[in-house]
Parts: sequence; C-alpha cells; structure tokens
Amino acid sequence: MMQFRFLQSGVRLLRVTVTACLFAAVLSGVSRAADDTPFFTGVWELKDGNGVRPLVMSDWLIFDGKTPGTWLYMRKGFIPGERYQFYARKLSVNGLSAALVDVARVDDTHMLYRLSANGQVLEQGEATRLSVPNADDSCLAVDTELKDLMGKWSIASNKKKKLSLSESELVLDGKRQSITVQPLRTGQVGLQVSGAPFALFTDAGGDYAVLQILPQGTPSFTGGPIGQHVTFAQEIVVRRDKGRCDAAIASRLKLLGKKKK
Repeated sequence: MMQFRFLQSGVRLLRVTVTACLFAAVLSGVSRAADDTPFFTGVWELKDGNGVRPLVMSDWLIFDGKTPGTWLYMRKGFIPGERYQFYARKLSVNGLSAALVDVARVDDTHMLYRLSANGQVLEQGEATRLSVPNADDSCLAVDTELKDLMGKWSIASNKKKKLSLSESELVLDGKRQSITVQPLRTGQVGLQVSGAPFALFTDAGGDYAVLQILPQGTPSFTGGPIGQHVTFAQEIVVRRDKGRCDAAIASRLKLLGKKKK
C-alpha cells in the first residue's frame, strides 16, 4: 500500500508511553459530543515532542497547508463522540496508505491525536482547539443539503478554470456533460452518465469540495471492503467562489503557539 510522503521523513517519537496511557484513560470517562458533526472537526494546535504545529480537520479530511489533502476512512470499533480510528489516503494517490489516524476527545477544547503506520507510532500529542467548540458554528463542517453542492466552483490549482454542477449537467473547464445526481451520504453525491457511475462530488469542508472521477466501467458507487472507493481516474479539488472559511481558518491560526487562557 502507498505510504504518506510525510511518513518517509521519520518523525521523532517522544512521550509515547504517556500519551498512549492518556488515550486509554480518555475512553473511560468522557461525555459524548454532538452526533451531527464529529468533535475533531475544526482548527487545532497540536503539541507533540517537537513543539506545536497546525492541525486542520473537516469531517473526513485533514488539510495539508491551506487545502484538503488526506482522506479519512472510518474503521469499525469506534466510540461515537469519543474516539475514532481512520484508514488514510493521500488525495490523488490511489489506494490506502499504511497510516492510521486516531483521535480521542478529552473535552470541548482538547483531543488526543496519533499517527501510526505498521504498528509504529510516528506522531502523537494533545491538540488544543483554536476554533469555536460548537460544531454548528464550524465552517469546516460539511454541508448537509444537496443545494449546497450545486453551483459554481473554481479549480483550486488554477482559479481561471471553473466547475459548475446542477442536477442535470456538469461543466468542467468548459466541457459539458449531461448527468443525473444520486445522493450518497451527507455532503456527497454520485454523478451518473447514461445510467452508469461517473464520479463522486464530495464536500471537503471549509471552502472546498472534491470531484472524484471514477475509472471507466466502475459498476457501482460502493467500493471495496471499507465501503468507499480508494481508486480514481482523477481527483480535482475545487473552491467555492467567494468562500469565507479560508480567512476564518487563517484568523484562528494566528493564535498558534500563543498562551491559552
């Protein structure tokens, strides 16, 4: 399976035993968060043995820099509102990586975060929330209504190129394609061409969405043993025109490394 590029750098492991014990302790006595949006969605300051760094997460993606870059696929055995473990996949890299991401809620403003691969802990520490604890006010939470996915978008890698989606047509960089839309889950629709699966269009949180074009001949929108596709012909990140979440994230990250009250 594919490895993360950032796994290859060999992150120095410190305080493994202490944080591992905290992970176990958190599971025994924490109150449940709201079920609509997971507790980990938001802007965080992650403190590990090497200092602090930003950690920005939507409902099912980790941001790499300013844009979504790592997909999260939930594993079985999670505890809703308390603890989740995910398989991970780099955007535009087919197949799951060897990495697992664990998050465990401590309280409204703290969680434990761990990145591991092949049984080795590569990074872990406590994250302090920089964004608003109330998930309903988080711009990183995925949109829940079909209409929120429709309309005009700019391709993140080239703002001059556009994507437009309606319930009957996809326009990508000036090329029109007649489609039908099939809701799949909150914040995600399947696009069909002549009755056959063509692509997924998924709210990525923040100002972003991802168009995932399926390999030709894909028989259904259900993929593999984890129930999600992990192989695509192409993945295109798009940004909402006049989106405001980028600015909100940037304003929260100005608090990074500053003393918390």
